[in-house]
Amino acid sequence: MKPTGYIVVDRCEDYEQMLILCKRDGQPKEGVLDWANKEPRAIFASRADAQAAINRTEHYRLAFGCVNLPEKKYCRIVPVATVGA
Repeated sequence: MKPTGYIVVDRCEDYEQMLILCKRDGQPKEGVLDWANKEPRAIFASRADAQAAINRTEHYRLAFGCVNLPEKKYCRIVPVATVGA
């Protein structure tokens, strides 16, 4: 089955959580990844777009010393496919 998009999952030994894409003032205009509460999860059109979001978040996190953003080493890209129509 061909993927229709890609999600980014923050994962460690105890949990796995799909991430959202936040676009706040002072952050990169393309947004950075963050943990979700009730917000819709981000689905990226390509694996490259998902990887760019991971890299952008990591650069932003390191540049500003943010401890409240996902770390690159725990993020993985998962293909998503829609079933039926």
